[in-house]
Amino acid sequence: MKPLNIKFLFNSIVVFMMILTSLPTLAKEKFVFATHTPPPLSLYLQEVIQEALKPYSTKVQTIKMPGNRVISQVNSGRIDGDLSRVVNFKEISDIDSSNYLLVNEPLVLIEIVMVTLANKNIEQPITWTTVNQGSVAFLRGSKTIRNNLNPENRIAVSSNTNVLKMVANKRVDSAIMFSSVANSLLEQLPELRNKLVIHKPAVDSFHLFTYLNKKHAELIPKLELSLKQLKNNGFMENTAKKHRVATANTEKLSVVN
Repeated sequence: MKPLNIKFLFNSIVVFMMILTSLPTLAKEKFVFATHTPPPLSLYLQEVIQEALKPYSTKVQTIKMPGNRVISQVNSGRIDGDLSRVVNFKEISDIDSSNYLLVNEPLVLIEIVMVTLANKNIEQPITWTTVNQGSVAFLRGSKTIRNNLNPENRIAVSSNTNVLKMVANKRVDSAIMFSSVANSLLEQLPELRNKLVIHKPAVDSFHLFTYLNKKHAELIPKLELSLKQLKNNGFMENTAKKHRVATANTEKLSVVN
C-alpha cells in the first residue's frame, strides 16, 4: 500500500508541475512596457495598463526612452509592449514594426495645443496653417508634430520646459505640444504661467493605443476586454481626471497622416 501512495504522490507532483509550466508566462513574470511619452500622460497610461493586467497577477514596469528606440526594442521582443502609439502607427512608421500587434481599445485622446505669449492675439479657428505663420518650437522626436510644421518654421528642442521657455523669451512665436503636458508644466512653473497662454480649441487631436510584441498575441483579446471593463466601470475616467488627460472618445477614432 505504501509504494502505491508514493507512486500516487509522485504522479500528482508531475501533473501539478505540468500545469504550472503550461500557464502563460504572463502570470509568472514582470511585463515591461516602453514609452516615449512624458508625464503626466505616461503615468496615466501605466496606471491603466497595470489595472487591466491585474487579473493576471502581473506587475507592469514602464521604461522611458526615445521613440525610435522604443520601436526597435519592442519589435525585437526585448521589451513586451509599447504603451502609446496611434492606431495607424504601422502604416506611417519609418522603422520596422512588423512584430507589433495592436491592442484595439483606445486609451486616451491626445490634444495638440498652441502656446503663445499671453498678450498675443490669434485668429480663430486655430489650425496648422495658423501655427505655420510664425516660428514654432516643439519637442525633438515628436514626429506627428514635426510632420505638420513647415521645415523653415520649426525648431526642435530637447525638453518641453525649454520649448515653453523659447516662447517666454521671445525666441519663437509659439510652441506646439500635448495639452496635458502644457497644463502640467504651467502649473509647476509660475514664472512661465504668468507669461504664456494655451489657446483653445486644440490644433489637432488623435487617439493612442497600446501595442504588444507578437509573442503576446494570445493576451490581446484578454487585454482588450479588461480595458473595456475599465472604461465601463469608470476607472479610466477617474484616472484620467487625476492625471488631467482626456479619456478616449470612441465615437470618432482618429488617425495620423
